[in-house]
Amino acid sequence: MTAKLNWIKRINYKDIIIIYTLWFFTLLFNRFFDFASFMQVPDLSGFFNILFSFAARLIFISLFFLYFVFIYDLSFKELGISFKTLTKKLIPLLLYIIILMSLVLFFINVPMSMENISSIFKPLYEVADMETFVRSILPLAIVFPIFFIIAFSEQLMLNLFVYEIFQYKLPKFVSKLLSALFFSFLIYKLMPEQIIIYFIFALISTSLYERADKSVLVPSFFGAGFYLIYTFYIYGWNFI
Repeated sequence: MTAKLNWIKRINYKDIIIIYTLWFFTLLFNRFFDFASFMQVPDLSGFFNILFSFAARLIFISLFFLYFVFIYDLSFKELGISFKTLTKKLIPLLLYIIILMSLVLFFINVPMSMENISSIFKPLYEVADMETFVRSILPLAIVFPIFFIIAFSEQLMLNLFVYEIFQYKLPKFVSKLLSALFFSFLIYKLMPEQIIIYFIFALISTSLYERADKSVLVPSFFGAGFYLIYTFYIYGWNFI
């Protein structure tokens, strides 16, 4: 019996209610600024929404760790923080991200830059040539830490607080499917195409979580790259 599973056995319904309440307050905080702030500045509203989302998720992460460290005296390793595992998996993660970026560019972004496929696609960069792609690399690297925090908060919920709880009572495969489906709605993106995207993303994340000895940093790193690629080259700031 692993320490992680022992931790899951110790929590109760009160803990689940508290954590989910914190999570939905985070979503409400972001939605408030989405509708109430920078409404008259369309070129800036998406970017500022990302900053507000970053601030809200940072608060959520802080409260999450404070709650379980002080009440249950858990270590960071028990809560899925393993830098050693992240270091070991860094090269495969970079390869996954490069492959995903290549697929997005060649099958979505480049065709989209030549013909307007859909009004819902509003990439920050339409890569019609190598010069445009090179120009996008520096902004992508600068924004990466913001997206990492956003992805990290989601991986805490998905893997530690959804997948692990389902897995405690259900077979692993069923737990992955239910967790991915639940996460698709937990993220509160009720557009059909994004529900499918988040469902697939959640399945990949739980698989990475298991292969990384239950470190949430590994799927968080992948999630940050995933969000950057979809934001920069497909949907724009409104993807998050």
